[in-house]
Amino acid sequence: MSRPVLKCVPIAEAPVDLVRRHLGEAANGWSVGTWGAIGEFQYDAGEPGLAVDLATLSVTSPRGALHIGDLGTAIAFALVDEDGRTREIAFCTPLSGARRETVTELDRGLFDLGIGAPHIDMLVRLADGDDETLAALREGLGKPLLGPGNPAGPAIARASPTRIFASALARLEVHQPIPPPGGKSPEGPHSHLLPHLLKEGQSRAPGSVLPAGLHCGLSLYPRTKL
Repeated sequence: MSRPVLKCVPIAEAPVDLVRRHLGEAANGWSVGTWGAIGEFQYDAGEPGLAVDLATLSVTSPRGALHIGDLGTAIAFALVDEDGRTREIAFCTPLSGARRETVTELDRGLFDLGIGAPHIDMLVRLADGDDETLAALREGLGKPLLGPGNPAGPAIARASPTRIFASALARLEVHQPIPPPGGKSPEGPHSHLLPHLLKEGQSRAPGSVLPAGLHCGLSLYPRTKL
C-alpha cells in the first residue's frame, strides 16, 4: 500500500491550547518517538485508575502515562492528506535530546537505552526487585543496545519493564507488556522498537514533509474536528 500524499500546514493556534483542547478527549491518539522506536498512547474514558489533569497536561493510568512539558519552543503543523483530512498534528522544536548511543544507567533501575536519535531518548524503568534484569542491563552498560551479544535487549523483551520515550516536549510511558515475537500490541499504550529501521539512523519517516531543522517531539492523531 502506498503512503498517502501529505502536505504540511502550519497551525496558528498556540500549541499549549491545541494540546489542552485535545488531551481531554479519549478518542485521540498520541505518540513520542523516532524512526524505528516509538511509544503510542491512548486512553479509554472511565478506565480504572485514570487521571486526566488538563492544568498540568498529563494523563496517567495503570497502562501508561503522557506528561507534556514546556511547549514554549514548539511549532505545530497539521499533516493533511489529499482529501483534506488531518492525519497528524506534529509539535516540532529545534531542541534535541541526550543523543546517547550506548546503554547508560541514570539511576538505580533507570536506564537510557542509547538509541542515538537526535531528539528522542528511550529509557526503561525496572520493577523493584527485578535483580535479573538489572544485572543484564548492567552487563550491557557502555555497549550499543543492538550490538552483538548485548544481553540488555533480550532481558528487556523478557521482563517488559516500563518503557519511556522522552523528548524536549513530552514524556510518554508504557507499562503494558511487550508482546512476544509475532504477537499483537495491546490496545492503549504500547511501544515499538524495530531494529532494522533504527539502524538506518533516520530521525523521521522517509518522505516526511516537516520542515528541515525541526524535530517532532510529540504527535497528536485527532479523531475529532480541530
